[in-house]
Amino acid sequence: MGKKHPAEHPKHSQQGQEQLSPSAFAALQLGLMPYAWQAECLEAVGLQSEGGLPVSVVAANGSGKTVSIIAPIVLWFLNAYPKGKAVFTSGSYRQLANQLWPALKKHRAKFPAWTFLSDEIRTPEGGFALGFSTDDPGRAEGWHGSADAPLLLIVDEAKTVPDGVFEAFDRCTRTFQLWTSSPGAPRGQFFDSHHKNAGQFWTAKVTSEECPHIDPAKRERDRQTYGEDHPIFRSMHLAEFTSDSDRLVIDPQRLAKAIEGQPDINTTGEVVAFCDFAAGRDENVLAIRRGNRAEIVEAWVEADTTQACRRFVHLFEEHNLRPAWIWGDADGLGTVMLDNLAEAGWRVNRFHGGQPATDSDEYASLIAEVWHVGIREIERGRIHLGQLDRKTFEQISSRRSEWAANGKLRVESKEVMAKQGLRSPDRADALLGSIACGSRIAGTMTGNVKTLTRRNAFASKRVRGLGGV
Repeated sequence: MGKKHPAEHPKHSQQGQEQLSPSAFAALQLGLMPYAWQAECLEAVGLQSEGGLPVSVVAANGSGKTVSIIAPIVLWFLNAYPKGKAVFTSGSYRQLANQLWPALKKHRAKFPAWTFLSDEIRTPEGGFALGFSTDDPGRAEGWHGSADAPLLLIVDEAKTVPDGVFEAFDRCTRTFQLWTSSPGAPRGQFFDSHHKNAGQFWTAKVTSEECPHIDPAKRERDRQTYGEDHPIFRSMHLAEFTSDSDRLVIDPQRLAKAIEGQPDINTTGEVVAFCDFAAGRDENVLAIRRGNRAEIVEAWVEADTTQACRRFVHLFEEHNLRPAWIWGDADGLGTVMLDNLAEAGWRVNRFHGGQPATDSDEYASLIAEVWHVGIREIERGRIHLGQLDRKTFEQISSRRSEWAANGKLRVESKEVMAKQGLRSPDRADALLGSIACGSRIAGTMTGNVKTLTRRNAFASKRVRGLGGV
């Protein structure tokens, strides 16, 4: 782990009473077994009572920082300073609700005199711990500590917290400060704490190899899949900050290189079609893959859903498709479109991008799996795309990878893309859907909303030269 090491810090005292140090408290009172890097981070926070530097920790995805650092520090702090104030925030409400509060409440029986509320802990002496998720700097202002009631400030998933919140916290009178996060873009207060402002912090950089609970097989699988220099691997396992362009699922240069090295066309084997439905300014799209040849066969704007459905039916018939070969985006307007297609005799497979991925250990949702698997097939030279039109090329090479709070890969939402001036990636969704669905991702949803198996009729023939994913 790349960090500055804290000095020995066996005990703290409060009003003449000996107190366990944070790492000893975690082990002896909470029953945890901190790793070496976790114990050092805990001790570094505790040393701030004696003038130590604020702590900033960047760690690999799934490292356990919430359960093994933040929760123990909050409980240690209230135990050592029963009149103290612990205030923590995160860029993700889900992170607080699903991870931090459960990690705190797991130990409530050890502190029977404390009151555990839904989003607050209170001590009989008047101390408290509370958390909020906010992008409003005003909620981060006005917190001040004193000698017998010090203030602990924590920012979790700090890479997503606006600078205004950090600036508001800077105006607070605090004794203890902890910032933690997985790595993000190379900008902002959290990034600066590990770079140009690193001299003002005790810092730690924690790789996945320092976390025994992270399966080495997964690390090696990711290394083989992405390569050791790939931004996803560097961020996920090496805890390195990556630029916005690095976080693209595939950047324009890599996509162009993949197109230059695409295989010869082989249209024997599996047929998969994918429909992306839209209304208004966005496009309806039909993409078809026959063997290793994937292409956009039609993309058009049509506000009238009835007319759009009729055109889809015409295209299905023109390209000799069967319902079992076709997937349709069933989210939002897609439900209406798919119901209309069913009334016309086309009961196609319903694809719900927000549902759990078939590889749920890796991806946060099915649409994230489709994007990453589809692009991996392209980069490995398994798919022939021909000459992509400009719009499709730009859509495929402009969507970013992200990590959910649980450490799983996801893709940037269309709402976030719209705020950046990017149009809905309708063509990219359809093309990558045609590549990834079928036998590559067994388990997408059928028209009867049942899980498909690898023995279903749609996956009868495998394409020569295309391995499973």
